[in-house]
Amino acid sequence: MLRAARQQEQAVAAKPSWSIVVFSIGGMKLAARTEDVGGVTPWGDRIPVPSRTPFVGSLVKRDKEVLPVYDLASQLDREAQGESMLCLVARHVDGPMAICIDADIPSLHTVDAAQIRPSRRQDIETVGSFTSDGEEIDIVALQRLGKTRHESLRQ
Repeated sequence: MLRAARQQEQAVAAKPSWSIVVFSIGGMKLAARTEDVGGVTPWGDRIPVPSRTPFVGSLVKRDKEVLPVYDLASQLDREAQGESMLCLVARHVDGPMAICIDADIPSLHTVDAAQIRPSRRQDIETVGSFTSDGEEIDIVALQRLGKTRHESLRQ
């Protein structure tokens, strides 16, 4: 377990820069590594389904796929904003998941690895944070959404 955490820290330190996607949910800016994002498309209609999985209670159609919806907005106690929300597809370890994000078009950024520091957030799993235009932006660990830190280290 500790070895996996150390390997992840070493991999983070070894990268000279990170390519990230900055998006917002309920006006809050967040980011994700580009390799963890499977695409961004217009949001479709949610199909409610019974579920015992926290923050997953519906499905959404995307092209020919049906994806589980991870309700990151509810986890952050926010609501997506805008007239036509967007669907961010997360490349999760258990398969792709849809996340409803604000209508603002996400942007691509390159961040120097030296600017990435540990995040102080406790409500979601992150891989760090950075400052952009004076604003602290957390980098969400899309691959591990819904998993506890302990579960992530076990894998």
